[in-house]
Amino acid sequence: MMPLDFLSLAHDCAPQISPATMAAIVRTESGFNPYAIGIVHGQLRRQPSNMAEAVATVHALEAGGWNFSVGLAQVNRANWPTFGLTAENAFEPCRNLAAGAAILHRCFTAAVTTGKFHAQTDYRADVQAALRASLSCYASGNFSTGYQTGYVQRVVENAAAQAFSDSFVPSIAPIPVVSMDSGAPIRAPGSEPEVRKLSRRDRDGVNAASPDTPERLKPNSSAVVF
Repeated sequence: MMPLDFLSLAHDCAPQISPATMAAIVRTESGFNPYAIGIVHGQLRRQPSNMAEAVATVHALEAGGWNFSVGLAQVNRANWPTFGLTAENAFEPCRNLAAGAAILHRCFTAAVTTGKFHAQTDYRADVQAALRASLSCYASGNFSTGYQTGYVQRVVENAAAQAFSDSFVPSIAPIPVVSMDSGAPIRAPGSEPEVRKLSRRDRDGVNAASPDTPERLKPNSSAVVF
C-alpha cells in the first residue's frame, strides 16, 4: 500500500505525475527508502539508516569514482547538476522526488512526440505505450533497455499491485449502450454525452528537447498515469 505521507509528498513535489505512477517507480527504485543508494556494478553491504550515513557514503563513492543513484527516486549522479543536487541535499525527499518527476516527464514528452508509439484507433493505447517507453528511458536513457532488463515490467506490476491494494471498492463505471440497428442512435432532447465504442487498453507496453506535441497526441491532463 502507498504510504500516506508519500501521497502528500507526491502531490506537493511531483504534481505533473500521477501519484500512483510515481509510487510504482519509487517502490521499484528504493522501496520508499529516502536514504537508498544504488551502485552501478556494485552493492553496499547495507543501506544507510540516516542522513549522516547516506551523505558520508556518497562522499566515499564520489572519491572512489563510482557511478550511483540516490534517494526515493534513485536520481543518478549524472543528473545532479541539472537539478542543483549535491551529496548534502540529494536525499531530501521533496527535492529528490521533484528531480525524478522532471526526468520522467521529459522522457514521457519525448516518447509522445517521437510518433513511434502512435496508434490510429486508440489514443489511450498511444499514451500507455509512450508511458512504458518513458519508464525505460527513466531507468536507462533510452526507450528499449528497460524492457530488456525487465525494469518496465517490474514498475507496471508494482503499479497493478498498488491499484489492487488501494482499491477496496471499485469506481462506478457507466453502462455501455449496445446499438440495436445500423441507424444513428436516438437521443432524448437535451442529452449531451456521445456514446462511443470502448476499445481495449494496450497492456504491453530523450532526455532531449522535443518538438511541440501534436494536438491529437496530447494527454487529457497534465498528469502521467497508468
